[in-house]
Amino acid sequence: MREGVNVRIKFGHWVISVLLVMALSVLPGRAADQKPAMRTITDRNGKTVRIPVEPKKIACFFGPSYEKVFLLGAADRVTVMSIIQPPWSQKLNPKLKQMPRMESYSDPDVERILTLGVDLVFYWQWPQQTEKMAAAGIPVVCPYAASNAATTIEAFLQNNKEEIRFYGEVLGEKAKKIAEEYCAYYDAKISRILKVTSKIPEDKRPKVYYVGGRNVFATQGRNSPGQWLIEIAGGSFVTKDLNANFVDASMEQVIAWNPDVILIESFTSPDAILRDPRWQCIQAVKDRKVFVNPQGVFLWGHGSSEAVLFVLYLAKLFHPDLFRDIDLTREVKEYYAAFYHYVLSDADVDRILKHLPPEGFEFVKY
Repeated sequence: MREGVNVRIKFGHWVISVLLVMALSVLPGRAADQKPAMRTITDRNGKTVRIPVEPKKIACFFGPSYEKVFLLGAADRVTVMSIIQPPWSQKLNPKLKQMPRMESYSDPDVERILTLGVDLVFYWQWPQQTEKMAAAGIPVVCPYAASNAATTIEAFLQNNKEEIRFYGEVLGEKAKKIAEEYCAYYDAKISRILKVTSKIPEDKRPKVYYVGGRNVFATQGRNSPGQWLIEIAGGSFVTKDLNANFVDASMEQVIAWNPDVILIESFTSPDAILRDPRWQCIQAVKDRKVFVNPQGVFLWGHGSSEAVLFVLYLAKLFHPDLFRDIDLTREVKEYYAAFYHYVLSDADVDRILKHLPPEGFEFVKY
């Protein structure tokens, strides 16, 4: 009899334990397979998307997106990316060397994205690829307004701040706070430059030709980022009458413009201009004023949040007498300390400004 009572008591304890485990398993935060809390946002391409409240595993498939995530203190959440990041990114974050990479950002491998546990993708505005990922349950957001080119300096500045704030909104409360700190910094530095350059007449502005692609005639036109960055810094953008963001010029047009300064993005070598006999009549070539844009965590002239430093650099390049008070070494050091939490040496800054990789690193071929 006593043995039967003990069995019933033990069985009762077992039932209670099972019920308790079942009850606990449905409590918030206790289920092993519980899905993360979700919320609805509208991305910058106007698409409504359900995303995690706090994304944990992020895919950076939109070109400059890793830099923005890094800026906002969430680099440790990046799980996979589509392009090899510049050498200074790898210097500041050595984990990038082992970071999984999607070989084709134009045709994302959905199965691999799922295997990696990605819960948020920053991507271009391309609908077919976006729908392919979304159909597999992968939240995809576009961080830039592709069809909303700024038509004024004011709109351009506002658009840049809205992009940073969008990243902050997606990444969570800590990132939102850093985004506001960045926007305050951005306003202060740009206002400092515009206070001077807004008063410079057109005939006192150097004529600037901008090489933004893989050959010497690949440039930017009206309402492009190149136009606004150069005009903010006190230059005259010679291709502003070309009616396209990315556009090809001709040798005849360049000769007619006869720029005083030529700026080159990292995709093209200055030797392609300096050693070409056709360019020897151009004033910028005669004066050896052909410069490769600085490159830090990302390309300064190519959608980077470091474009604020690029404006300081250009203002001092175009009008050294008006901006003698700008100490570029100090400015770059302060920026990297504030937003990347990294202490640069004077030699580091010199290499960044001269478009050189860190010691022991090689440049990335895009």
